[in-house]
Amino acid sequence: MKDLVISGKRVKTELLIALGCFVCAVLINIICIIVYHSQWHEIFSQIGFTVLVAVILYVLLLLIRLLALLCKKIFAKRNK
Repeated sequence: MKDLVISGKRVKTELLIALGCFVCAVLINIICIIVYHSQWHEIFSQIGFTVLVAVILYVLLLLIRLLALLCKKIFAKRNK
């Protein structure tokens, strides 16, 4: 069985993407607090939902990246 090697650059890229998704989810939470005139302690009390939204954003972004990679490979085969 072959070993799977993930480069340090790939790990760093994925961590930055995940961090970006989390920051985006926190910003969405802040916008919702402002729009609905909620208590500011909901930033901390709703952290579970914020993490869930971040994971959903990451998965959606992953699907978009996979779709782009698939399209790139299909068009590369057509041009040969």
